[in-house]
Amino acid sequence: MKCRKCRAEIPDESKFCLHCGTRQADGRKPKQRGNGQGSVYKLPNGKWKAIKVKTYSDAQGKTHRKAISCSRYATKKDAVAGLATLGNRRSTARKSTLSAVYQAWLPTHKASKSTLDCYRSAYKYLEDLYHEDLCDITVDDLQEAIDECPRGKRTRQNMKTLIGLLYKYAIPRNLATLNMGNYLTVRSEDIVYKEGLPADALARIMEKVGKIPGADYVACQCYLGFRPSELLALDAKDYNRKERAFVGGAKTDAGRDRTVTISPKIQPIINRLLKDKLSGPVFCSENGSAMDIKAYRALFYDVLERCGIDNPVEEFNGVERHKYTPHSCRHTFATLMKRVDGSDKDKLELIGHTSTEMLRHYQDIDFADLRRITDAI
Repeated sequence: MKCRKCRAEIPDESKFCLHCGTRQADGRKPKQRGNGQGSVYKLPNGKWKAIKVKTYSDAQGKTHRKAISCSRYATKKDAVAGLATLGNRRSTARKSTLSAVYQAWLPTHKASKSTLDCYRSAYKYLEDLYHEDLCDITVDDLQEAIDECPRGKRTRQNMKTLIGLLYKYAIPRNLATLNMGNYLTVRSEDIVYKEGLPADALARIMEKVGKIPGADYVACQCYLGFRPSELLALDAKDYNRKERAFVGGAKTDAGRDRTVTISPKIQPIINRLLKDKLSGPVFCSENGSAMDIKAYRALFYDVLERCGIDNPVEEFNGVERHKYTPHSCRHTFATLMKRVDGSDKDKLELIGHTSTEMLRHYQDIDFADLRRITDAI
């Protein structure tokens, strides 16, 4: 036989070349992990990603494959270790909303009246998540609720504690699998504001409507002010064609079934989306089916990237989050309202809140807006 590298003649069954020392096997490195145990690789941001494919069968016996991954490992060693638990999170948790869990937990918790009153106060600022299934709420959803609380640090600490207690109650009852309270942080600032999209960014998105897939959806959210889940829940039946207005929203008492009129800037988009459609989701997937929040988030980030809008990933206490998220569109809407004349009562109806404190919380501070006021004094 001949050496696979130098092509010199060597005895049959030789494991190494007698001339150049090359191994005569297939030359491939031995596998570090067996089939099905997954792979790890380094990302451009320096983090390590672990990924593996899970195989499962549906009720008809058909086999499916699903990739499961995690991209937050600091080192290769951590990523390899993470492969062992990747995808082991139980998927059999029973459905129960945050509100239902809170109502069930409250009578069971033994604490003083003042402590319970603190928890009741903190619970009010989780209102955006009341009707979400506990097992579907992510750590980003909860962290955003804490960050956007307009009260002081103490209230935000109570929110974090309350969340931990709710998950502690839910896990042994198969309503959740992981205590999200362990992964939340309370920042030291008195108030943490979520930024809306800058005016030039919104202008770029409007310019790309019809050119970049999804730009029309993001533009509509900025001019409608609905939360991401509320936007995706809008049905063609919710649109009043005569008055050119949507009736939607389901998160809070003030936000439920509120009337939002259509800005002329997005009216052509709404007309196109609702052409010949009498029912079904307005903001849907390509095949016309309902779009879930995960798909919309991916679409949102892709639109910003393709529009050339800088959206850096910021890290705080090990939690990575984009500077702008789909919820930023709601802040954009509130800031746009600030720049036009109108009563607070009407603006609160449009955004779905009852207090001017929350209205101000959603509005970004702009030096040009402040300068117009002081220049007129």
